[in-house]
Amino acid sequence: MSARDRLARALMVEGAVVAVVFVVIVVFFAASSPVFLTAGSLRDLFVESVPIILVAAGMTCVLVVGGIDLSVGSVVGLSAATTLLSLQNGLPLLVGILIGVGTGVLVGFINGAIIAGLQVNDFIVTLATLSIGAGALQVLATNTQLTGVEPGAFTGLTSNSILGIPQSVLIAAVVIGVLEFVLVATSFGRTIYAAGINGRAAHLAGVSVRRLRLQVYLLSGSVAGFAGVLLASHLNSVQPGLGSGYELTAIAAAVLGGVSLAGGRGSVWRAVLGALFLVTLSQGLQLLGVDPLWFAIVTGASIVAAVAFDRAIQRLAGSLLQPRKPPTRPPADGDESEASRAEAPSLPTQA
Repeated sequence: MSARDRLARALMVEGAVVAVVFVVIVVFFAASSPVFLTAGSLRDLFVESVPIILVAAGMTCVLVVGGIDLSVGSVVGLSAATTLLSLQNGLPLLVGILIGVGTGVLVGFINGAIIAGLQVNDFIVTLATLSIGAGALQVLATNTQLTGVEPGAFTGLTSNSILGIPQSVLIAAVVIGVLEFVLVATSFGRTIYAAGINGRAAHLAGVSVRRLRLQVYLLSGSVAGFAGVLLASHLNSVQPGLGSGYELTAIAAAVLGGVSLAGGRGSVWRAVLGALFLVTLSQGLQLLGVDPLWFAIVTGASIVAAVAFDRAIQRLAGSLLQPRKPPTRPPADGDESEASRAEAPSLPTQA
């Protein structure tokens, strides 16, 4: 295989171009800001990216099966609120964490039961639970001061480190590794891809697509709930609107990583790469002193540019992999006369 073919095949890998762009922006911010690659800055970047990374990982499973989950942003905020509320009322740490994760499981079950059981459009259902969750968070955070849990094991989930690596980053790495393994190396993951590619064909092959969709929404809700627990540990407070916009950021991260909105294609690690791209871009702009009012505009434009560039490079790589046609040789005079004689119809002979 020639070097040209190897380069083309490398560029055809979903997310490869985004990885290259990610390295480029890291180099740019490192050259523009001397504190970007310092230990403190990198620690803050990874700790702050954990909730988005986890939500994007859970969202990937939903997108691959051909669905969408708009409720994850409110699930993050509501799970953070129920966790802090439980700990403020004196419940043990493990119970508080389970209540936070259970909040996400409950919302995921409601989503999956309505979508799979009643066959209601997933966009409508999750948009409704997004609104309900945001309203519930507003009520909790307004009527109760959700802040000030005594530093200890709970806040240590994100503040403590193991070998210099924050615990929340290590926990997120384990969750991501498990999700990636489940999605690409188990029969459950293969059925998710099959249902995303063609749900009817998967049903005819014996896959319970309805039960599968319920399980996927349960998975997304539980991961979002766990992200809310870690976010509450990091902030040690919950305000109304916490987690707002996480759902769109997670979808954008997944799309940047090459996850198809039509279903049947994508992987967790690519969505994680997309999330890191967005968080790095936001922190880099902050270090450069860019007005926060421009963050959303620059981020949105960057998403469109990165996806368009990725698609253009993939089309270019696909054209490079197409076999070249051998040049056609113009026929010689003798060949032309022989070809014309061969194509000429024969006249019938008379007796």
